[in-house]
Amino acid sequence: MTDAVHQIAVHLDRDGFTLDVDLAWDERVAVLFGPSGSGKSTLLEVALGLHPGAGARVMIGGQMLEAPGSAPLPIEARGLGWAPQDAALFPHLTVEENVRFGSARAGADGERLVGRALDVLELGGLRARRTDELSGGERQRTAIARALASAPRALLLDEPLASLDLPLRARVLPYLLRVRDELDLPILYITHDPDEALLVGEVAIVLDAGRVVAQGPAREVLWSRAVLPLSETLGLENVLEARVVAQRGAELLVRTAGGLALSLPAPAEVAVDTELCLGLRAQDILLAADAPGRISARNVVPATVRRVEEADDGVLVRLDAGDELIAKLTASAAQELGLTPGAPVHLVIKAQAIRRLA
Repeated sequence: MTDAVHQIAVHLDRDGFTLDVDLAWDERVAVLFGPSGSGKSTLLEVALGLHPGAGARVMIGGQMLEAPGSAPLPIEARGLGWAPQDAALFPHLTVEENVRFGSARAGADGERLVGRALDVLELGGLRARRTDELSGGERQRTAIARALASAPRALLLDEPLASLDLPLRARVLPYLLRVRDELDLPILYITHDPDEALLVGEVAIVLDAGRVVAQGPAREVLWSRAVLPLSETLGLENVLEARVVAQRGAELLVRTAGGLALSLPAPAEVAVDTELCLGLRAQDILLAADAPGRISARNVVPATVRRVEEADDGVLVRLDAGDELIAKLTASAAQELGLTPGAPVHLVIKAQAIRRLA
């Protein structure tokens, strides 16, 4: 093991499944990423202390919580704020009462932490509401606020958006980003959604079948050869930071950080200079060897092929279009186009294929 700030090492056999990992990272926000059943939640349970007989090594924020040959710290002494996937709120309590329940271990600092948690998650207007009156997104925000109010040394989030539909996810995600950006807390964040991994994490740790298959900066990891076998299960997303430059009726014109000009649908009024985060699936990018003529797609973008990689069910093409993008093609299509590094191509992207993430 290294002298990293955070470490988790464990070999755990459980119900026909083996978790065998040896992790170390220094980044404050780590995303555990992978398909369902890959071991993400079990790894979180190890960090929480729910498998005391596993002989694990767990260090969070430079403090050893568990080590082989030593008595592990009990769950309540680890100081980890946990927000489970199903929120697990007390239905007979109000939003504020649920959050205050989390502050019980914070002592004299509890009142300040309750106020801060309600403020960061913007729950002040809901503080007197019973939890059975909340939407799914409001329940998740309350669960995270309760974890924050416990004065945690780190925050553990187990797929906080998994139970929400896409519109609700889009509404809750900015609150998660605010927690990340405004609070100086280590965060261990579980997801099987590539959008969340790219948006939230400083480092991505990819698990499959109980083992680590890749670790590093999220964008590099999700496009790495090690993750290609998981591409069909996980999906591959291009995530772009952009700024609104104009709106023409129901059409929004944006420019990305790399200078890429794109058009996408605008279901509502969006102010010029608004910063957006956009998602584009790899398989929604079409490639043309020659510039298309008259075409219904709103986005035709010149680009250069950087690399072509084989995948189990096709070919992944890394592209330089100002921003780095990745497209997914069938092997026969890639062969017919004659794609090689340095080759010029045109990207054809329907406006409806671009979605706003945050």
